[in-house]
Amino acid sequence: MPSTAPGLPAVPGAPGGSGRRGGNLRRNATWAFVGAILASVAWSGAVALVPKLVDGGSSAQSLHGYHAIDEICETGKLSAFRQKYKMVDNYPLEHTGRSDSMDIMRCYALMKRTVSGSDSPDYATLEIRVSLHKAVDSAPEYAATRHYFEQQKYEISDVPNLGQEAYYAYGDEPTSSDKTYHDINYYLEVRDGGMTYSLYWTDNYQIGKDYTLDRDTVRKAMLDDTRDILKAIGGK
Repeated sequence: MPSTAPGLPAVPGAPGGSGRRGGNLRRNATWAFVGAILASVAWSGAVALVPKLVDGGSSAQSLHGYHAIDEICETGKLSAFRQKYKMVDNYPLEHTGRSDSMDIMRCYALMKRTVSGSDSPDYATLEIRVSLHKAVDSAPEYAATRHYFEQQKYEISDVPNLGQEAYYAYGDEPTSSDKTYHDINYYLEVRDGGMTYSLYWTDNYQIGKDYTLDRDTVRKAMLDDTRDILKAIGGK
């Protein structure tokens, strides 16, 4: 029976220890659940490592027309990723919270695609988080997150013509249990006034059996879908 994470549906077709990725595919549903909190973990790590960056005490910046909406991924469509993957049943999961100091929109998706020559699909996860900072300056938090990625030795590259500032962060590292299996993690981080945006995408592979999408394809899908989502919440 396929493994499941708490609150998540079973991943169809995931084998119990054989096939293209063996035990790694069996882990996909659990990693899907883990992926849903990694963006928050990255921020927590940034706060712990560089507290001075988030203690600016400065006032909030303009939201530049951005506003909270319900079902951010359905409204933003995720057209680029949907051309590569199909959503697993019951996804995406979406939540929006509104308050006087901050609005937060989150979307989490578990996706799969058919791989030529394999009877097992490739699973990937995507999470989007948008925060509208109404009470504090968003710049120190954004800088702290980037500093965290730098300390974790992620590859970082700036993205021009997107918000006030934007960058990709990329990491590829072996899992702790089996060094032949690798997790690949992409982040696209954007700041525009009081709006901060994060798109997190992850997949995994086994050395010698890498069926994941190439980096340029993933980066382009992230950028295209990000532009659509930012327009959906009032960006230009």
